[in-house]
Amino acid sequence: MDTPSTSQVTRLLVIAAVLGVLAAIAGAGLLWLISHGQEWLFVDLPDHLGMDTAPWWFAAVILFVGASIVAIAKRMPGATGTGPLSGFHFDDPLVMVPSVLLAALATLIFGFVLGPEAPLIVLGSAIGAMVGRKADPPARMAMMFLGGAAALGAVLGNPFIAGFMILEFAAMGMVPVLLIAPAMLALACCYLVQIGIWNIPGLGGHGLSVPAMPVYTSVQPWDIVIAIGVAIVGGIIAIIVRQGALGFEKFSSRRVTIALYLTAAVTAVVLLIAQQGFGIAQELILFDGNAGMGQLVQETSITAVIVILVGKAIAYAAALGGGFRGGPIFPATFLGVAVGVLAVLLLPSHSVSPMAAAGIGATAAAMLRLPATSALLGALLVGGAGAAITPFAIIGAVIGYLIRIAVDAKMNKLAPGLGDSPQEQVSTAR
Repeated sequence: MDTPSTSQVTRLLVIAAVLGVLAAIAGAGLLWLISHGQEWLFVDLPDHLGMDTAPWWFAAVILFVGASIVAIAKRMPGATGTGPLSGFHFDDPLVMVPSVLLAALATLIFGFVLGPEAPLIVLGSAIGAMVGRKADPPARMAMMFLGGAAALGAVLGNPFIAGFMILEFAAMGMVPVLLIAPAMLALACCYLVQIGIWNIPGLGGHGLSVPAMPVYTSVQPWDIVIAIGVAIVGGIIAIIVRQGALGFEKFSSRRVTIALYLTAAVTAVVLLIAQQGFGIAQELILFDGNAGMGQLVQETSITAVIVILVGKAIAYAAALGGGFRGGPIFPATFLGVAVGVLAVLLLPSHSVSPMAAAGIGATAAAMLRLPATSALLGALLVGGAGAAITPFAIIGAVIGYLIRIAVDAKMNKLAPGLGDSPQEQVSTAR
C-alpha cells in the first residue's frame, strides 16, 4: 500500500473536521427527537388524558404502534438494513437510510430496549456519503466511516470511548490505520460542538452515565473476589441474552411482522408483571436503560432488582432479535450495573461502585467482543467514584471477553459460521 502524501492526509483531516461538525449537529437533532418523542408519548400524552403516570396497558398500546411503524419501514427500500446482532455498519447505501432511521425512531421513541448508537452511525455515514458523493469509491467509503464514527461520539459522552472502539477495529484489521487520526479529529470536532467554544454554547452532551456512585478509594482483596463473581454472572447473562436473540432472529427473518408484534407483546407482558406485581417504574424496563440508571443504583430491594434484571434482559433479547433497529451498548451496560447492584444488596458490606464497573465491563465485552472499549466504558461510566474502580472495569471486561470467545468457539465447532469472528463485527472501508 502506497504511503499517502502530506497533501492527501491534510485534505482527509479537513474533511474529517467538517464531518465531525455536521455529524454532531445531525446527531444532536436525532437525539433531541428521540428524547422529546419519548417524553411526549410516555409523560405528556398520559397527562393530557388525565393519567398521573402511564399505566402498563397504555405503554402496551404505544409499543404495538411502534411495531406497526417498524413493519411499514420494513417495506421501504432497504427494508431497514441489518439488525443490531450483526455488528456496526458504516457502509449502508443511502437508499436504505430512510427505512433504517424510521425503524430506529419507532424503536427508540416507542420504548423498545435498544440504544441510539447504531442509528447515529447510519446517520453519520449517510452524511459522509453525501459529502463524498462525487469522490471515488474508496474516498467516499472513508468519508462514510468518518461521519459514522463522529456521530457515534455524539452519544457516548466522552469521545475517547468511540476513539478506543476505532482503535480496536484498526487493531483487528477492520479499519485502515490511515483513518485513525482523521477519526479522532472528527470526534474532537463533534465534542466541541457538544460542549461549545469561545463563549458560544454547545448543543449539549447525551452520554452514558451512572449517577450518584459512592466514592471508592481503597481496593480490598475481597472486593476483587466479589467483582470476579459479578463479571462471570454479568458475562453469562449477556451471552444468554445474545444467544436468545440469535435464536429469535431466525424466526423473525421468516416471520417479520409477526416477530415485531410478538416483541411488543413480550415487552408489554414484562412491563405488566414488573409494574403491577412489583411496583417497578416503566423506565427500568422500557427504553435503553440510561435514564433509569439512577433509580437502579438507589434500589434497596433484592426482589425488585432481580425482576428488573430478568425483565430488562427478556425485553432486550426480544428487541435485539425481533427486527427492531438500535444499538446494543446502552442496555448491556444497564444489565451490568444491575448485576453489580444485586451483588451489593446480597453482600451489603461492599461498595457498589467497583461492582458496577466490573459488571459493565463484563456485559459490554460479552455483547460487543471489544474488551478494551468495554473496560473503558466501565471505568468512565463509574469514573466519578474515583480511579480505584479502573482495575475492576478491566477485570470485568477480560472475563466477559473470555466468556464470549469461548461461546463463539463452541458455536463454531457445533455449526461452522454460527459464532462471530472479530472481523464480522463491523462493515466499513478497508
